[in-house]
Amino acid sequence: MFAITLREFKSLFQSIRAILIIVVLFGVTNGSAKLVSQFKGQLSELGLGNNAYIIGLMLLLFLAAPLFVTSISHSSVNKEIESKTIRFLATKTSRENIIFGKFLGNVSFWVLCLTVALLLIVPFSKSFHFVDLIQSIIFVSYFIGLSLFLSTVVSNSSMTMFVGIFISIALPVIGMWSLISKNVIIDTISYLTPYYYYTQENTAYTYLVLIHIAVFVLTSLIIFKRRDL
Repeated sequence: MFAITLREFKSLFQSIRAILIIVVLFGVTNGSAKLVSQFKGQLSELGLGNNAYIIGLMLLLFLAAPLFVTSISHSSVNKEIESKTIRFLATKTSRENIIFGKFLGNVSFWVLCLTVALLLIVPFSKSFHFVDLIQSIIFVSYFIGLSLFLSTVVSNSSMTMFVGIFISIALPVIGMWSLISKNVIIDTISYLTPYYYYTQENTAYTYLVLIHIAVFVLTSLIIFKRRDL
């Protein structure tokens, strides 16, 4: 599994889309930190304090993380099937190792990106926001698990790209809409998105998203084990 994880981790850094995402993530985080530092006094009066430094990063993740993740992870499994390399991998390791390795490789990539992004804030905030890092990783992992599930269910990588983009737009809209909507259907669907849990006053709700991630990964594994390669 470690070999699959390392292989997936390295392949992400070789993608031009991944490099662009890293540049945007670091640029927006650094830029927002400098911008916020100019209004430190006003933000302290509003009770935001040093937490204001991560507002830019969290807002970026809320709006763009679905698109970022699905654009580089939408074909993590089906591209191996299309290129027939999955048969080689299946002879070298178990299908459990392939699925878990793919998932952990993508998570490792985002752990590194988010950690460096939060380190860029340290010179301004004078502290490292470890809890926010964990919550950011959980938020991004939701979409990694979802992309893994789509890539396992749908054989065509072009189709998973299309579906991934649609979901990347739909989920943030539904999540934000549910905050002001009284529609029962919208409210019910919002429970399936991470936005509901990340907009609750009690931050402990964010850890319930781990259940969604586990469902995505385990369902992907069950489908992949039954699949004829």
